[in-house]
Parts: sequence; structure tokens; C-alpha cells
Amino acid sequence: MSDPAGARRLGNASIGVSVAGIVISVIIVIILAALLATSSCLYSYNGICYHHGEYVGTYGSCYSGVKSGGYCYY
Repeated sequence: MSDPAGARRLGNASIGVSVAGIVISVIIVIILAALLATSSCLYSYNGICYHHGEYVGTYGSCYSGVKSGGYCYY
């Protein structure tokens, strides 16, 4: 004996669980990408992340970016 209504409910539940899994996976990927992007900061100053540092020495000039400890961060 078959139960078409029950089969339909199970099918709809399966689709719902699949969609929820896809949405959760996308959210996790976005969060991980954001964490990886922020963890690659060489230097952070006033909430700004600088990825590149160049040694300019104690008296060297830093025309753009932030100078700290003889390094200029861009």
C-alpha cells in the first residue's frame, strides 16, 4: 500500500533540509573568507589593515601609509 501524501511530505522535507544545508554552507564560506582576509594583516592602525611593509629606517620618509619601527606599512 502506498502513501502519496506521506511521500510528498517527505520529499518536501528533504528539499527543505537540502536548501538549509546549502544556505548554511554559503554563510560558513563567507565567514571563513572574512576571517582569512583579516588574519593576513601585517599591521593594524586605527582599525585599518596594512598588508605590505617596507623598511625605510629610522629617518626614512613614508609618503603614504603608516610608519612604525622603521617600517612603512601600506
